[in-house]
Amino acid sequence: MSAPALTPTAKPGSRLAYIDNVRIFLSMLVVAHHAGQPYGSDGWWLFQSPLRSGWIGLFFGVNEAFFMGLFFLMAGYFHPGSVDRKGPARFVLDRLWRFGVPAAIMVLGITPVFIYYHEVLFKLLPAVPYRDFFQGVYLGIADRPLGWPGDPGIHLEFIHLWFIENLFLYGCVYALYRFFAGKRDTAPAKRPTTPIAPATAHWALFALVLWLGVTTFAIRIWWNVDDWKVLLGIWEIEFAHLPQYVTMFVLGIIAARRNWFERFPARVGWTWLAIGAVCVVVWMARGAGLPLPIWIGGFSLAAANRAAWESVLCVGFCAGLLTLTRERFPDQSRLMKILSDNAFAVYVFHVPVVTLLQYALAGTGLGALQSFFTVTVLGILLTFPLTHFVLRRLPLLKQAL
Repeated sequence: MSAPALTPTAKPGSRLAYIDNVRIFLSMLVVAHHAGQPYGSDGWWLFQSPLRSGWIGLFFGVNEAFFMGLFFLMAGYFHPGSVDRKGPARFVLDRLWRFGVPAAIMVLGITPVFIYYHEVLFKLLPAVPYRDFFQGVYLGIADRPLGWPGDPGIHLEFIHLWFIENLFLYGCVYALYRFFAGKRDTAPAKRPTTPIAPATAHWALFALVLWLGVTTFAIRIWWNVDDWKVLLGIWEIEFAHLPQYVTMFVLGIIAARRNWFERFPARVGWTWLAIGAVCVVVWMARGAGLPLPIWIGGFSLAAANRAAWESVLCVGFCAGLLTLTRERFPDQSRLMKILSDNAFAVYVFHVPVVTLLQYALAGTGLGALQSFFTVTVLGILLTFPLTHFVLRRLPLLKQAL
């Protein structure tokens, strides 16, 4: 007897199904990215470990080249239809609720607890009452506790929720445009269905690579990767990837109106997926000792190489992964539908699960790669059920998630 969870529920060839299947993959990739944070990076994270693996650092480089850009591309794709149905004002209010409620729970309720223990355990700051930390350090509405250095004022931490912040801002700008555009920008009576010519598709992707490469190289002369800025006290932004994110979001909007995802030639998608895979192989060869002149900022040939490599990988995987799911995974079983329904909630709430697992594995004797794989697998296996059976059934979160 076939398992009920594997019964197809999505209409064959459904546009939404194959895009949602990409979202499942990306949400799992985000969990993996943060699972490896203490073991492959010297950057700040909620848990710190002396374990290091250069392979995990290379994995980060591949992820950062494309996965958030693909998130913005797919998010932009759904904006026109949503504004068509709701109108600009209601669209913004709905987004404020959908993004604001879970973000507030994370930023004000969960994240500061982990930051407090990080500061006490890893920076060895005095274990003052949590209330003193929360009011004096995190919110900046009281005096800082004795022995806790730092500037006065608010110090909220959004961590991975920078994506939600930026997506909300992009959505507001698009809604404002639609408000002033009025009937000049409405859904076409009939969506184009004529397949895009392969030569046209190749040249368009090549032009996109060129645009991303030039703009990425230019902005990184001043702002490097992981150089985060906080604007207005709460808006976290990484300028180094801004050209990619804004470009992919805008392309998603245009793609929805012109039906590009459906009309895109499969053979071109397979070709660019292969190009992206070659970029990964070249990048990972650095871990085997291959000297590659690639760097992530400044005015140099190595920085230009990095910007070009990243742009080719981004375009290759964005076009290729959407082609892969459209051609090979166009449907959804019940299980896949459940996973896609929970993808957003997993993105928002996976960090505390992953961080607790990292604490739990400390001192177990596992190496960096073993810890990374363990936290990744357990993080995925625990977070999806947590969001499905618990968080998305809570009254406050039911509508938002």
